[in-house]
Amino acid sequence: MVQEIAISSNQNLDAALKEIMSQLKGSHSYTAVIFFASICYDFPTLAEKMQELFPRSQVLGTSTSGEITTKGFSKKSLVVTTISDSSTKVSGVVIDDTDQFPIVHKAKIEDAARKVGISLHRTGANKDCFALTFINGLCNAEESSLALLNAVIGDREFVIAGGSAGDDLQFKQTYVSYNGEVVSHGAAVLFFKTQKKFIIKRENIFTPSGKRLRLSDVNIETRTVNTINKQNPKRMYAQALGISESEASKAVLSHPMGRSYGDDVFISSIANFNANGSIAMYCRVLPNSEVELMNPLDAVAIAEKTGREFQHEIANPGCVILINCILRTIGFEQQHLTGKIAEAWQKYFPAFCGFSSYGEQKDHLNFNQTLLALVIEA
Repeated sequence: MVQEIAISSNQNLDAALKEIMSQLKGSHSYTAVIFFASICYDFPTLAEKMQELFPRSQVLGTSTSGEITTKGFSKKSLVVTTISDSSTKVSGVVIDDTDQFPIVHKAKIEDAARKVGISLHRTGANKDCFALTFINGLCNAEESSLALLNAVIGDREFVIAGGSAGDDLQFKQTYVSYNGEVVSHGAAVLFFKTQKKFIIKRENIFTPSGKRLRLSDVNIETRTVNTINKQNPKRMYAQALGISESEASKAVLSHPMGRSYGDDVFISSIANFNANGSIAMYCRVLPNSEVELMNPLDAVAIAEKTGREFQHEIANPGCVILINCILRTIGFEQQHLTGKIAEAWQKYFPAFCGFSSYGEQKDHLNFNQTLLALVIEA
């Protein structure tokens, strides 16, 4: 598999696309084209122009809250990556209103999956397949989109992985697209069937603190925690950390909540504390569920460890896509770590690209403050 990566920081769309095309060396007839775009660009127009530029390719796109290239982290830029491989088949679908009427898209998803040879409702029959998903990040569509995809595919071992679209922290509207079709309340999905070895890993830079809280009253639809241990959530969070309530907002990046599933811990990040002390979350949590406050680890050391693990499993990577939670990016910026993190990635990956997301997804779960990395062998 061959991956090309092009980037432009020119905020004039036509000029940016011209610069992008000048950097690509291929014939422009790629297996897949994936783009990550700041919303400084008119996304619907960009999606249309990308489809015009690559009419023989499957084109997947998302708006972002920062972009990633082999040079590191960038902002207000357009990143395009192309994938070429004769042994890989791809097919996509865009689904709208997954936060309201997801089932109407069942047939479209089935058709897209069957085009690449995915066997529906046969557990374990799709070891050479996965789905890359971009889901709109401001309409609480992540869980419903994942539930829909898993129900339609019907293979409990099928790998679904992706990230939530961003909008440069404006929190107004995000976009995803497939072959020029754009939605803001759904998901864009690209199914892969490949003879190449691939690995999808989560990187966690937190460890459990041993401080547990019970979310006694939760509004699932709005992702709001109304009480913790039947008391004011902000007060309970602060008390657990041994800080004052006035310090609580400054602690959320370093001490998110963790949900345990078997031996794994998935991060649920706090979006903000409301005036009444309730907590707005970035992903769904359940009533009467128990969470554990997390403590930060050495992010650079973990990035090195992740790189070594990938290198051990895929010595010659041909395609690397990184989805890095915007909250991780913000944390790295505050600690002046973005350069060191990029250097760690550069050490183990010959080329990589991706974006800063509003959330990350794998299989059945939506989570936050995580790096999701897709690596496919050359």
